Amino acid sequence: MEMLRKNKVFLIDTLSTDSIIVLQHVQNDNIITKRDYNNLNQPKDTGEKIIINLLDNVMGKGEETCQKLLKMLEKKELQEIFPQLKELSITQQTPQQTSEERTNGPVMTPAAEQSKGFEFVDKHRGALIQRVTSVMEIADGLLSKQMITNEVYNTIQAAATSQEKMRIMYWSFNSRAVKGEFYRILKQKQPYLVQDLEQEM
Repeated sequence: MEMLRKNKVFLIDTLSTDSIIVLQHVQNDNIITKRDYNNLNQPKDTGEKIIINLLDNVMGKGEETCQKLLKMLEKKELQEIFPQLKELSITQQTPQQTSEERTNGPVMTPAAEQSKGFEFVDKHRGALIQRVTSVMEIADGLLSKQMITNEVYNTIQAAATSQEKMRIMYWSFNSRAVKGEFYRILKQKQPYLVQDLEQEM
């Protein structure tokens, strides 16, 4: 249950893009009842509202049901629909410290990293537009996870300067999840820039 609670924002952002598919899977796996399904599947509700209610419902059923949901989210077919779910696996490591933790400190949960990335991207907009040089590598990563469209990618690619490319990329940021993924890729491509800017936070 604690894992669901920690990753609630991440799951809402990720799953709300196709909440009906999620509801169908949780019912098929007997995580919720038919009555639950009917109560949750309200046409007037947004995808975000449906997922919020679903997670609250599951957490209300106890630890065993929460574990069933987490297990369901590991299914390949769901991870093909929601590629961001692959990030969820890092929260399920054993308490034993990993080499990454020894090198870089504790591994952040997807929700925590997404929240930090959202804040980082918003706060350092001007500096990132001026200083990010690996724009197309980041765009490649976002496109591969279907977080930007081919049209946006082509527009970024056609821009003459890295600054203009970054302005277009910022224009395409339409959710916390996209900003979080941008932050994650940027840490891989330009770690020293991220460290430099984070010291200012």
